[in-house]
Amino acid sequence: MNPNIANQMEEHLANAHILLVDDNPKNLQTLAVMLSEKGYRIGMAQSGSQALKAVELSPPDLILLDIMMPIMDGFEVCRMLKSSVETQKIPVIFLTALADAEDVIRGLDNGAVDYITKPFNISEVVARVRTQLQLKFSAEMLEQKSTEQKELLRILCHDLANTVGVVKTYLSYAKHKPEIYLKRGDTMRLAVGNALETIELVRKLRALGEEKIKLALEPVHLQTCIRDSLTILQEQFSTKNITPIVHVNDEASILADKVSFVNSVLNNILTNAIKFSFPDSQIIIDAEKDNDSIIIKIRDFGIGMPCHLLDKIFDISQITSRQGTNGEVGTGFGMPLMKKFINAYGGTVEVSSWEKVNSEEEHGTEVKLILKDASNSPYSDVFEKIGTKYPSHVEIPTIESPAK
Repeated sequence: MNPNIANQMEEHLANAHILLVDDNPKNLQTLAVMLSEKGYRIGMAQSGSQALKAVELSPPDLILLDIMMPIMDGFEVCRMLKSSVETQKIPVIFLTALADAEDVIRGLDNGAVDYITKPFNISEVVARVRTQLQLKFSAEMLEQKSTEQKELLRILCHDLANTVGVVKTYLSYAKHKPEIYLKRGDTMRLAVGNALETIELVRKLRALGEEKIKLALEPVHLQTCIRDSLTILQEQFSTKNITPIVHVNDEASILADKVSFVNSVLNNILTNAIKFSFPDSQIIIDAEKDNDSIIIKIRDFGIGMPCHLLDKIFDISQITSRQGTNGEVGTGFGMPLMKKFINAYGGTVEVSSWEKVNSEEEHGTEVKLILKDASNSPYSDVFEKIGTKYPSHVEIPTIESPAK
């Protein structure tokens, strides 16, 4: 087994939570002593109803369940556990008398993964418990790996669509106006370069996941990254006539990986901001120094986000995707991916949102990125407007419609 995987497995086992269910206090005490000595966290219940309440309050990693209990027996408890989406994956080991072969078969048919006979043998109990916990954690790690692979594909498809879409748009216009090649050649070259960098980024992410490499962080010029992102997304801005307003000091630099910061952080945040903004509105990008950090704020004035979605926005296992103001759709992977990179840079991210349904005046979403300052020059507390090289008000280039 890969040493990293083995270490993860041992960490899972060391923190495993086991629920013991038996109406006989002596049996509970015996099992609790056996398993707590191995470092497991133990919970106990003396009836089926107590067991279900315990699972609801704190879902365990494994349940040892006695079959013969009054009022609600082990079969009924197991059936109820397996009928619920929230608890159906919790492995159940039945506790039974040696002669109860029919009970064992019935228990396995009802979803139990194993059984332990009474009276208990210490080595057998410990071995069977460890085996089932290993199987459970292995399945979860495989599921996580599968999710990560889907995430990588999402990065490739989503971010390539952004960059290649720029080239496609200009090429379609160039059929009617060949001078587009001259006017927008640099933009198309930037888009193609970003596409190739995104492919390399996916390879890098896969290696990072397998811990073959570490993300190489370096000083990244903030304005350049913002300008690249706005260029890539200019068609989306233009479609809804949304104006980006940028107030970022020319000297601002952050510690990051430029490719991922542009394609998977800024592009994802701005794509969401555009998606949930109203046509003819603005998106404001500000930055300020705070001790050894740079705080970047990206604020839209769109429909905002309800609390129940805001609480799940970084959870890749939760579906948070919804339609934008023009019916745009998404995958819901963008924000969890963005946070992964911000964490890799040693930074943090905060999201605040105000729903339009609650306030006609104050609505929209603000994403705050707190990243390490990589600048060599001192900052003032209040950022001045940018000069001619990097204007504070960045206009999206107008894309002319082809002649008919």
